[in-house]
Amino acid sequence: MAMRACRRERGFTLAELMVVCALVGVLAALLAPALARAFEIADETACASNLRQIGFAVALYLKDSGGEFFPVRESRPGGVLWYFGFEPGGSASRGEGRRTLDRTQARLYPYLQSYETVEICPAFDYNGAYKPKYEGKWWTYGVNLELAGMTRGRSLLQVRGPDAARTVVFADAAQVNTFQAPASASNPLIEEWFYVQPGARYVHFRHGGRANVLMADWHIESLGPAPGSYDPRLPGARIGYFRPEDVLFRPRGAL
Repeated sequence: MAMRACRRERGFTLAELMVVCALVGVLAALLAPALARAFEIADETACASNLRQIGFAVALYLKDSGGEFFPVRESRPGGVLWYFGFEPGGSASRGEGRRTLDRTQARLYPYLQSYETVEICPAFDYNGAYKPKYEGKWWTYGVNLELAGMTRGRSLLQVRGPDAARTVVFADAAQVNTFQAPASASNPLIEEWFYVQPGARYVHFRHGGRANVLMADWHIESLGPAPGSYDPRLPGARIGYFRPEDVLFRPRGAL
């Protein structure tokens, strides 16, 4: 009767397993920065797409309004019409984070098919030192206050030629809040913001130290901050302003 040879299966030794684990750890460490950068690029691209859609909506709005920009805010019966939505009177008394906002009355709402998606930049950090204002996320891009005006919009028709390529229409925006609870001077928090202006710390350089900008010729540009412009109350948030030589807010001979 033939004897079957017993074959012993050899597994990994403890030393071999430790070597494999070490190699996996090294590879993970090498790949982590590349993966993180890939995610940053994806967010920046999605943000640029949002701004591009906002640009189409603004162009359609201006066509219907004869070239006149919408104002940032208007008093209306029963509340305030911000360009990003209607806030009923008394909403602020509910407290920060519980204000109500009717986005269907936003100026650009009729021109955007996915308004509540386009209004939020995927790179905005809602999990960090964040203070909510309204119920839910609301608006992460700031309009050029020199175009919109606080209470009266201005004309974009005169912005032509080389100036159009440098004139800000919308940009990544946020602000540091230290004056509305739960924020305070000792607990600065970041919140969404809705306009930008020259020399004001409202531009959010959230894409690896750069901000996406929609210019008046409708192209999207990625720009860095003016040196030393980050808000010192929360420098890690990277909220500052553009270098004056990079952008225009009030084009020469216009408005």
